[in-house]
Amino acid sequence: MPPEAPIEQLLRWRLALAEADAPRPPRAAELLALTRPWWERWPERFRAQAERLRAMPLAYGYAMAGPPSPTGPAGYPVPVLIAQASDAEAYARVLYLVVRDGRLRLRFALHDAPGAPEPVFDAVFVGDVSEQPLCVARAEQAQSGEYRADVELPQDVAERWSRLKVTDRMPFRLILSPVADGA
Repeated sequence: MPPEAPIEQLLRWRLALAEADAPRPPRAAELLALTRPWWERWPERFRAQAERLRAMPLAYGYAMAGPPSPTGPAGYPVPVLIAQASDAEAYARVLYLVVRDGRLRLRFALHDAPGAPEPVFDAVFVGDVSEQPLCVARAEQAQSGEYRADVELPQDVAERWSRLKVTDRMPFRLILSPVADGA
C-alpha cells in the first residue's frame, strides 16, 4: 500500500486483510453445542463421576463425632468429588444455607481435600436420590478458606429446598471442577 493512499483506501485494504485471515464463522449447531453444560457434552464422564460420588459413604458418625465447629453448627457432611486429572474424594461441611426468592446462597468448607485448595470451582449439584445434575454454580474461596456460591435454582428444587437448615442432611452431592483461569 503506498504511503500517500487516502485513509479510506487504507481502511478498505486493512479490512480485506482481516477478512482473509479470519477463521470461518461457527455454524449454528457448533454454537448450540458450546452452550450445553459439560455433563450433556460428556455423558459417560458424568455417569462415571456420579457413580463414584454415589459410592462415597455418608459419614453420619463423622458428622456427629466431633465438637461443633467454631464457625457454625455441625451438620451432615456432603460427599464431594473434585474432578481434576485424577479425581479426588472429599467432604464439605455446609456452614450457611438459605434459599430465598429462588436463589441458593451457600457457604461450605472442604475437609480431606488433597493438595492446595483451588480459588474457584464450578460446583455441579447432583441430586442425592435422582443422581441427576440439578444446577451449576461458581464457588469462590474466601480469605477464611470457605467457599461461597450463589445460584438461581429451578423452581421445583427451590420449593423443596426452601425449608432446609444447615443441620439437615443435604439432598445433594457436589462435583467440583477447578476453573482453569481462576476467574
